[in-house]
Amino acid sequence: MEIKKQDILRIERLARLKLPEQEEQGFSQRLSKVFDWIDQLREVSIEGVDPMVSPLDTVNVPKTTWRNDEVSDGECQDQILSNAPEAQHGYFSVPKVVE
Repeated sequence: MEIKKQDILRIERLARLKLPEQEEQGFSQRLSKVFDWIDQLREVSIEGVDPMVSPLDTVNVPKTTWRNDEVSDGECQDQILSNAPEAQHGYFSVPKVVE
């Protein structure tokens, strides 16, 4: 697919980019190769192929491996605070920064 100068200028404007003029030709050639590859993908027959909702639908993953999405406190406050230089009353203690 041939990419024209006006196409490059429009892409630059939409992407809020400014390519140096010496790079426009190289960009045009690379972009043309991408569109040629997309055209090759369009030639692939997808007749009878069901769309995938999730890639994991085709993998044998037992439902028991998924954990429930539940809010918890993590039950590890003591471990977390043990990394802090200073802690008071179950919270990080930091120097006052607002006068």
